[in-house]
Amino acid sequence: MGVFLKRIIKYTPSGELLLPDDAGRGLEASYSKAFVDEVDGAADRAVWSSDYINEIFMHFYLRMLEITSLFKASGSDGVVLKSYKGEWSSVVAAAKKGGLHVGFLDLAYFYIFGTLLYIASFVAVVLSAFIFPGLALLTRKRRPTEVAPEFSVIRSPAAFDKMRFLSDSGKVDFYYDDLLQRKPSAASLYGFGTRSERIRSLLIVPVLAFRDYFRVANDSRKLLGWGGGGFVLYYFSKRIAHKCTFEYYLHLLIKRSGLEAYYTGNKEDRFAILEKRLCRKYAVRCVCVPHGIEYAFKTPAGLVGDVFYCTTEHARQHLSNLYAGAQVFVYDKDVAQQMFSRHQVVAPVKGIVFFPESRGADVNLSILGDLLGLGYDIAVKLHPKDDVANYKHYAEQITFVSDFDSSISNKICLARKSTVLVEAIYNNSTPIAILTDPRDRGYVEHMLPSLTDDQILRVYSVEELACVLAKLQASA
Repeated sequence: MGVFLKRIIKYTPSGELLLPDDAGRGLEASYSKAFVDEVDGAADRAVWSSDYINEIFMHFYLRMLEITSLFKASGSDGVVLKSYKGEWSSVVAAAKKGGLHVGFLDLAYFYIFGTLLYIASFVAVVLSAFIFPGLALLTRKRRPTEVAPEFSVIRSPAAFDKMRFLSDSGKVDFYYDDLLQRKPSAASLYGFGTRSERIRSLLIVPVLAFRDYFRVANDSRKLLGWGGGGFVLYYFSKRIAHKCTFEYYLHLLIKRSGLEAYYTGNKEDRFAILEKRLCRKYAVRCVCVPHGIEYAFKTPAGLVGDVFYCTTEHARQHLSNLYAGAQVFVYDKDVAQQMFSRHQVVAPVKGIVFFPESRGADVNLSILGDLLGLGYDIAVKLHPKDDVANYKHYAEQITFVSDFDSSISNKICLARKSTVLVEAIYNNSTPIAILTDPRDRGYVEHMLPSLTDDQILRVYSVEELACVLAKLQASA
């Protein structure tokens, strides 16, 4: 069967891929202009029908391309499936795409299990499609049907943080997607509609959910094949009913006369494409104030917004070229300042804060060890999904901080490939991207245009990091 990939790839206890140096260099090489061009071409060729297409493309198809690149870099001509945990389906799809040998029994299991997931996903969609609109009807109090001429529906705390300045201006009203929250918001999206409209949701939302089920099945089959489609559907089966309930109530608002503009913090996910579709249908001006940084590659359905506010000038230039003529991309320093500012008092830059990522625990620890080896006092601000237990080896040498606002303001901010680096620009901090890991290096250089902005320092070795920190400390 040739050189098995299990000799190349290992996993952490959580199932996360660990790459040795040779495979890592190969994966870095895959994050190149040629790789991005391949992704852009696939996005242009994609024939799609669902609002989920960008997420299918980014979370499943793109991952398949990444693993295919790793196969090529490793020189493998066969794959042992038992050595793969959480990404088993992506590995099979990548192996098939790359022409690698997969055993008959493994391949049969892949298709049989994928088929069973189609069935399980359908059952999950059917049940939740009747539960979710009923939940909205019973738990969200009906409110007056008047809608502000300019409004936004906030779906997450991150989106609220980036768009709060619009509400503070008094021009834009905020409503909230609070269906999955125990405590209803006073301005819940699900409180709109007449009594009859709300009751009709019990019938219409299931229809929308069945539509989405078959469209997702169709789109995923085209990108990943029959077997891979079952795994994609299973992922979305727990999310379809929520999206369709959101769609029903947002439709009630956007179709009303007198609307001037709709603001969104979503960029390219299923909610963004839904918002884009409804705004175009009813000729409502759509403005995107994204709560995350932009990607360098195309997506099949593009980005939401007639106007899209970029996080940096470099990102604006890149997106304007990538989606030429599709929409207006704007970089406004004042808007960016309002999006990212944590409103702390400006003071001399003092102190070093490291912001680890939620994934790649080994890379986080390696960087932290290097920093401590340089003799600096290091504060660590953990990602919400990270665990302090991951850093027990250095627990007595570092200081954990919990307040993000003070951590991102007036500091030297160190991170790998995080939005934190962009936020630091607008909070009187000095951002440094530490790119000692091959995958991080390739991703920043070719996949995240905002992080190549001149205002973000980039270092590629411990020695380079030591020089940069010494200069900054000397000038402080």
